[in-house]
Amino acid sequence: MGEDAKRTPVYKMKLSGPVPDKLTVYPKNLRTGTASRGEALLRGHWNIGRDRLDVGQKMPPWSRSGPSRHYADRLHRFQWLNDLIAHSPEGQRFGRDLITDWVQQFGKWNGFVWRIPVTAERVWNWLVGGPNFLENRAPESEVLASLARQARHLQFGTPDCDEPRAVLKSLFAQMAYAFAAEEGDRRIAGLESQIEFTLNDQILADGGHVSRNPEALLEILIDLQTIDDLYLRTGRPTLGFINKLVPRIAGMLKFLRCSDGGLPIMNGGSEGRRIDLKNALFPYSGARAFAFATKSGIQKMEAGKSRLLLDAGHAPSIEYGHEAHAGCLAFEFEDHGERIVTNCGSHRDVDPVWQAATRRTDGHSTLVLTGHNSAHFVPVRLLGVDAPTGPPGISAKRMEEQNEIMIDAQHAGWKDEFGLIFRRRLFMAPDGQELRGEDSLFRPVSAGQSENTDTIPYDVRFHLHPSVRLSQDGEHLRIILPSGTAWQFQTTHKRKAIERSVYLARGTVEKCWQMVLSSDADPNGDASMPSNIIKWSFVKMD
Repeated sequence: MGEDAKRTPVYKMKLSGPVPDKLTVYPKNLRTGTASRGEALLRGHWNIGRDRLDVGQKMPPWSRSGPSRHYADRLHRFQWLNDLIAHSPEGQRFGRDLITDWVQQFGKWNGFVWRIPVTAERVWNWLVGGPNFLENRAPESEVLASLARQARHLQFGTPDCDEPRAVLKSLFAQMAYAFAAEEGDRRIAGLESQIEFTLNDQILADGGHVSRNPEALLEILIDLQTIDDLYLRTGRPTLGFINKLVPRIAGMLKFLRCSDGGLPIMNGGSEGRRIDLKNALFPYSGARAFAFATKSGIQKMEAGKSRLLLDAGHAPSIEYGHEAHAGCLAFEFEDHGERIVTNCGSHRDVDPVWQAATRRTDGHSTLVLTGHNSAHFVPVRLLGVDAPTGPPGISAKRMEEQNEIMIDAQHAGWKDEFGLIFRRRLFMAPDGQELRGEDSLFRPVSAGQSENTDTIPYDVRFHLHPSVRLSQDGEHLRIILPSGTAWQFQTTHKRKAIERSVYLARGTVEKCWQMVLSSDADPNGDASMPSNIIKWSFVKMD
């Protein structure tokens, strides 16, 4: 969660200043809420991830101690205001009352809830909900005074923030407030240059985000569209860098979007809100499709109704790696909008212990040497978490012959310690009804012979989405999708097992299954040795 914000009395005095009599233009709210969650909030049931707090009907959630610091962190960002908006006018009135109560308790300063990442999201959520929650406040309103104070805190405190994504969110929130409070052209121009500089650092040439988190990319796209709408409604020309970046980001999200309308589960991202993704991409329905994203390190195979995404990219740089996963060469597989193979995933509402656990290589559908991640995790002192580095030696070659798609990829994440390189070959049939794979470990000739001849245990894991069911089908396994469609998992490998797994990408910890194929690799072997290669396939049943 990071340390509490510690500021001197002089700094806190700087936060005092003029308060606008009213706010003139609010940013348009482009995110949707869930009415059923809004109903639960009205009844006093505050659920975040696996944690639940019951406070009584129409009572503020901070009136009682919460389950954890993580719970409080998520609560004070006010993202749940959208759920109250979606519910009813009664929910909107409740949200207005909660903001008033929050200001009375936390409105001048609180070290925990005034940290920059939390304050940036709170200010943004207040402003986009402004017509419901901030309109018609009295000029002497403590709410407007607190909002102005928080905006100044973002202005003065953001340069010291060590989370690049939080810095960008803070700049967006400051820009929205500058329009709402009529801070003037000079202030807006200064924010424009800061936002452009920050975006150029974070958006890759193919439109991906440097963190390789698809959900982070969606959040940035929606925020950029919101800022662009402010320019349109106030008669200002669209910013040049927005015109350049937004179509590029939209094209990348179209490439990433799964057939069910959600996002792939990668590097700290969740499935995302499908309606928000659909609305954000609507203006770009004619954007050019592509099959691989080199800069982001993602390959796609698509045939018939089947679709596969392969993560073939390096971990991001350390400052962007606090949510990244050690999932190189993991894949996700789906059929006509129904997810089959996935990763354990993540969600920002789920408590950090679970998020940390699923970042490991064995939380992904790939090969893993038992007890050893494919990437090394190093501590990031400023953020208080670990970030993966590597793995080295990543390559992915794509070939299409006679309508069959093949990807040949490898990485050297275990070469330094064990002398072995992992190679994954994937083949998809032209009609999409068969996916075949070969996972192998080999020692490169240039490394010479290893003096240590002890075998090295490894597993190939296939994490299944919670919506699928499993049944025995002779020597094989039948995977039954919610629609009733069945796939058969086939392998001649003898050491195979079904084990429990978890799925975090829908905002809680769901139980599911994983198929595990195990073997012991010869440290001097190659793919010609049965111990060093495992072959498998998914075949669609009639």
